[in-house]
Amino acid sequence: MSDMALHIKNLEIFFKLYIPSLSDMKRAILKQAIIELYNDFNIDWDTDIRKLKNTDFPTFSNLHALLEKKAKATKDEEHKELALLFHDLARGSDQFLWNGHSTVETSSRCICLDTHSLQNTGDNIKRAQYFTLLSWCWEQMSRDRNERVLLICDEAYLMIDANVPQSLVFLRNVEKRARKYEAGLVIISHSVVDFLSGSVKQYGQALFDIPCYKIIMGTDGKNVLETKEFYSLTEAEEELLLSKKRGHALFMIGSKRLHVNFEIPEYKFDYFGRAGGR
Repeated sequence: MSDMALHIKNLEIFFKLYIPSLSDMKRAILKQAIIELYNDFNIDWDTDIRKLKNTDFPTFSNLHALLEKKAKATKDEEHKELALLFHDLARGSDQFLWNGHSTVETSSRCICLDTHSLQNTGDNIKRAQYFTLLSWCWEQMSRDRNERVLLICDEAYLMIDANVPQSLVFLRNVEKRARKYEAGLVIISHSVVDFLSGSVKQYGQALFDIPCYKIIMGTDGKNVLETKEFYSLTEAEEELLLSKKRGHALFMIGSKRLHVNFEIPEYKFDYFGRAGGR
């Protein structure tokens, strides 16, 4: 597939996450408008995007303007409704997330994508933004097969959505493909149960099956029952998790299982800063 075709496929997922209520008809009309917009910017199916600058691409302001123009010209209700739906992206509060040319640079060896401010936004905003960030991360992981890249996803439960599981599907696919690109993936979350509910289990289970290293800290309740069943834990391993001793964990390396105790030297606590979690 061409660069533009792949990008439009990603946009289709983004719009489904951002506006889940979009009907099939509106999505089809939106897709036609996007293709027309890219053509207006001299980008077509055969364009090599590696030759373009970030400012050569259209923004959501351009898309919104095109939808409004079509709504006035055709008097079509579908275009009018789409223009209203995308007003927030172009001129409202969501413009600060997505309306503009990318300014992300990868000149550092360690890049932290801070999503803290997203936690007070709606679920649709979190889903769409996490998908966007993960897509960008995979581009960094796969662009050079000789460069070692490690992607660490903390608070991974925020990426779970039973209705639109694309983020989980993405993580599963990254786990399966990362080793071919000298890349690695770390998934950090609070609960196994979140990933094993019926609607997302086929994707969530893969996140626990594939890794060669697994660290399970203390837990109880339904979570320990799910963990016990999922990993066929022995009574001693179950008791270890139920004890919930700070620093103690069950460490799985392939078929081997170890009881480990993480001891952190005092000087390393300075790296933690002044936030919680110590």
